[in-house]
Amino acid sequence: MKRHLPVAIAATTLAACAGDNPDNVPLYGEWEMATRVDSLSIDGMQVPREHFPPEFLALETTEKLCGEPMFADKDWQERDITRKVRTQCTLSQYDVTPRLVTGKGQCESDGSPADFSPGIDVRINQAPDQYKLVVTLGGSANVQGLSGRHVVRATAVQRGKRLGDC
Repeated sequence: MKRHLPVAIAATTLAACAGDNPDNVPLYGEWEMATRVDSLSIDGMQVPREHFPPEFLALETTEKLCGEPMFADKDWQERDITRKVRTQCTLSQYDVTPRLVTGKGQCESDGSPADFSPGIDVRINQAPDQYKLVVTLGGSANVQGLSGRHVVRATAVQRGKRLGDC
């Protein structure tokens, strides 16, 4: 698969403003975020974790940051996704409730040999002190070692937990 196949949103960058945004559910503070590539399939066949390309596993991180996951702001979410997948992603639908954020959109091809322009689905279960972010990307791509175009679908899960004030 291509070197930078946009599959996962690694760790969500936190908004580092000088205090809590009252319109946003997660609270300002020290956050620990752990990201894991949950699944990868090609043409509907699950790829065993031990066969994930190394660049997928490199996206898996755990980090601590001071700030606030800004899920109430669609533009912030688009910028964060775009930064992580290294290609422009636009959310055409973005709905925010106090417990759930959902979005759908499209990412452009980054010009790599994979020529992957996936659709994107975002689902965030949020609370003031924790969240679960699930990002699924899917579409057709050229896959290294296989001829023709193939349907690629990948899901990444990030869990965030507020550790306290910072």
